[in-house]
Amino acid sequence: MSVSTISKADWTQWQNLFRQYIAFYQTSIPETQYQNTFDRIIDPSGDLHALAIREEDGSLNGIAHYLFHTSSWSDKPVCYLNDLFVNPDIRGKGYGRKLIVACGKAAEERGCSKYYWLTRHENAVARKLYDTFGDSGYAEYRVKLPSDKW
Repeated sequence: MSVSTISKADWTQWQNLFRQYIAFYQTSIPETQYQNTFDRIIDPSGDLHALAIREEDGSLNGIAHYLFHTSSWSDKPVCYLNDLFVNPDIRGKGYGRKLIVACGKAAEERGCSKYYWLTRHENAVARKLYDTFGDSGYAEYRVKLPSDKW
């Protein structure tokens, strides 16, 4: 197994894993968003980056999407691990850790001041891994836009 970038040839396997990720969080996205996300990933000048766990036979068993953004707290960029998913059949074998570490290295190479991600409170299995890297101490609030709240 190795960590590698995503290429055009990975479309079928990537979208299968990404669909499982979306289903895991019991949500949905428009069908066109799968292609939109993939196009952003494979665009060399795109804002969304992706890494995958690739087996020796070329099959993908995990994906991580990350992006860089600015912060008012630093003149250096920040790295956000947007999505992390490992094939449920092979969880617990270090694949998630490898993806987190690889994204962290990309953040360091980019000169980021911080690297962070979010998960649901009830995602206990993932949080057990995430807790080995640090902790949040923050609560997240989301408002779907447009909103009648303003």
